[in-house]
Amino acid sequence: MVFIYNIGIRVYYFAILIASMWDEKARKWIQGRKATASYVSDHKQKTIWFHCASVGEFEQALPLISLCKVRYPESPILTTFYSPSGYEYAQKKYPTLGIAYLPLDTKSGMQNFISMVNPKMVFIIKYEFWYHLLNQLHQREIPLFLVAGIFRKEQLFFKGIIGALHRKMLGFFSYLLVQNEQSKLLLSEIGVQHVSVAGDTRFDRVAENKEVDFADAIIEKFVTTEKVFVAGSVWNSDIPVLKSIIASLPKDWKVLIAPHEVKHFDTNWIAEPLNSYQSPNELSARIFLLDTVGILSKVYRYANFVYVGGGFGKGIHNILEPAIFLKPVLIGPNFKKFQEAVDLVGQGCAFVVNTENSAFLIENELFDKIKRAQLEIKMNAYMSANTNLSEKIMVYVSRYLDK
Repeated sequence: MVFIYNIGIRVYYFAILIASMWDEKARKWIQGRKATASYVSDHKQKTIWFHCASVGEFEQALPLISLCKVRYPESPILTTFYSPSGYEYAQKKYPTLGIAYLPLDTKSGMQNFISMVNPKMVFIIKYEFWYHLLNQLHQREIPLFLVAGIFRKEQLFFKGIIGALHRKMLGFFSYLLVQNEQSKLLLSEIGVQHVSVAGDTRFDRVAENKEVDFADAIIEKFVTTEKVFVAGSVWNSDIPVLKSIIASLPKDWKVLIAPHEVKHFDTNWIAEPLNSYQSPNELSARIFLLDTVGILSKVYRYANFVYVGGGFGKGIHNILEPAIFLKPVLIGPNFKKFQEAVDLVGQGCAFVVNTENSAFLIENELFDKIKRAQLEIKMNAYMSANTNLSEKIMVYVSRYLDK
């Protein structure tokens, strides 16, 4: 199995190398890993190492990073990334944080990298199961924790002989801290017992975000009323339902649209005058394009209700960002991989929308004052019950380290 894995890793690298000749993201992936050694120096002090696949996982890591800085001030902190998007986001927003790309997962590459990092403990956020990385940490008896893990029956871990290598990797962790009881049950069925349900640290991250003072002259010049609909992290696949929602709104409502990727988002369907963050010229326009990055999570506070994109594609984006402001959320049908979305839909705080039911939902759920007040009470209780999870995780970590 390991032999096949090693061949697969090299084929994978070669494919990205070829793609890098025309694809910018692939090129950054290659160039970033060539420079990795220059970002990581030999440490006399033990390093606390976080590994994140991309931006979302980094946001999950930040509350734990903050706690580690307080509790282990003598230990440098390193965060590694798999994707260029995660690396570039962290580099831009947190320039003083130690960051690097994770090297290609070969045995010799991981041996050298781990020796340079000299980790005290390692946190893998949500997923990223690289065999040589995990095996080398395990062999060196370095405490290794999976944080905010979530497992589903269709994953390789639960697929008989073809999942053998993945099941072996689970044994390399010192402790698995998962988001829900279902994950714990699935792991117990394959004999994995070093597991606890500790929730999702994104709740702590969005709670921190809510407390940040935010003022933006351009946004506030546009938002002059409480009647504001925000569509966040939307793709072209979300456009049909956006058209339907906007058509259902009275003309005195403002509409703020934040594309997931601005340069790939089609705005030709918008027949009205269009204002934008980068070119705020159409001051009388009721539709505003948020063609900048880094402020959407704060802008949600201005909304009356929200649509979060991605649900007509691979899966929804972060619905906790608007939920922390007690905003009802509309989403597409592809949400069942996200525990918080399942919970909020089940409690009637989020709604699965399509082109046929959008007008009904807006009129009978979101515009009904009694239902709206009840929704905010339920949402506040749910969000409050799931915060301070990072403290809980650090209790598990401390117990393990004190053994």
